Amino acid sequence: MMSERPDGPWDPGLQIERTTLAWLRTTLAFVVGLLVLLRLIGHESALAALICALLTLPLGLAISWLVWRRHLHSERRLRERAPLPGAALPAAVTALAVLAGGAGLAYVLFS
Repeated sequence: MMSERPDGPWDPGLQIERTTLAWLRTTLAFVVGLLVLLRLIGHESALAALICALLTLPLGLAISWLVWRRHLHSERRLRERAPLPGAALPAAVTALAVLAGGAGLAYVLFS
């Protein structure tokens, strides 16, 4: 008895799901790190913590939405054998990393 092979060069769901989970773990790690940083900054200045929260936490939520959207688009495009999505998600994660790093640096330098 032969095992069934997927109709295409990929196994439906596995590669896309692993990539989506990796992006979600990355986003979650950034958001948790930012929450810890906000707690530290909050002891020094409530205004600075509020500004940092208003800049970074909505970006974390937007990245989570981009991850899910990219997952759906990737799955559909693979089935249609179309090009995969662009670089909006990596650019958003880079922006979040720069903002988180800048906030951490500001905390170290000014506290």
